Amino acid sequence: MIRLLAALIVLIATFLHMGFTTNNILRLNIKKDPVLDPNTVCKTFPELRSQQYNLCRKYPDVTASAIQGVQIAIHECQYQLRTHRWNCSALEKKNKNPHTSPILTKGYRETAFAYAISSAGVTHQVAKACSMGKLKSCGCDMSVHGRKGRHAEEDSEKTFEWGGCSHNIDFGAKYAMKFLDRKESAADVHSQINVHNNRAGRLAVIKNVREQCKCHGMSGSCELETCWKAAPDFRKVGDLLRRKYDLASKVQVDISNVAKTRLFKSNGQKPQKMELLFYEKSPNYCEENPNLDSPGTTGRDCNKSSTGIDNCDTLCCGRGYNTLKVKRSERCHCKFHWCCYVECQTCTYTEWVTVCK
Repeated sequence: MIRLLAALIVLIATFLHMGFTTNNILRLNIKKDPVLDPNTVCKTFPELRSQQYNLCRKYPDVTASAIQGVQIAIHECQYQLRTHRWNCSALEKKNKNPHTSPILTKGYRETAFAYAISSAGVTHQVAKACSMGKLKSCGCDMSVHGRKGRHAEEDSEKTFEWGGCSHNIDFGAKYAMKFLDRKESAADVHSQINVHNNRAGRLAVIKNVREQCKCHGMSGSCELETCWKAAPDFRKVGDLLRRKYDLASKVQVDISNVAKTRLFKSNGQKPQKMELLFYEKSPNYCEENPNLDSPGTTGRDCNKSSTGIDNCDTLCCGRGYNTLKVKRSERCHCKFHWCCYVECQTCTYTEWVTVCK
């Protein structure tokens, strides 16, 4: 693994000529497996809150993995909201901490989704990094190692043995809570809602942990089966949180109230732990709004034959659209490598598109 990473880093300079682009999340110009210390992590990632910075100084390697988790979450956010007027693109900017985006200071439905999926990304990535042996502070989850288990979906009496190297979901979730919740120092409703949505993101990972198994025996007879816990595929987490986004609940809020109070939905009911919460009506996102870091929808591709929210009438906000033949290049088939590189192919193609005016 180390040789592979080293080879990839040496080839960075030639990626553009080969149709590849590279995004170094922490902007570390290192020709070998990176040394992750407070100088290379905490002072490189911009605008960490003081509590986050102190945590980073104590656990720089874990924080580097957490930052990569946020980046993975933004890519998934862009996929899940790709047909929406606000599609998470504003959160991915070079040399910028996405949590400093103005839209994340609001109480919108989109804000809730961004917080939840970021928290899920940190939980997911840190848990996996622990099991890879890359972090000093954690390793495999050994809590069930050596015990007998039975597959929940099977009626068979056949058992398996917990073994292997389970992803450390518990450590990942706890670190995500420390890293993201610590910046919510105020006791107002906005901070309470952010903390609630962060927890919903962590639970989306925790409640979907899966078993991965390997059979042992002659000719694949599976006389003995060893299983370990693995984090769910992150697309599954994104799909779940997208459904929660569609069903998000508005909470009652008194803007003047800074006292710590319990959250209630507009119908008076207490929200469930995995519900996403918001308290402000979203803007229409039609026009560019620098105050929200929102780019608007001019220039966005739309689907003139769609009956969904990506149809040209809806996405273009009634401004109309142009039909163009374009040759475009964009990042595709992106892969995240620990730590802290994103490698993408550059896909080039020609097509007719309808584009919002």
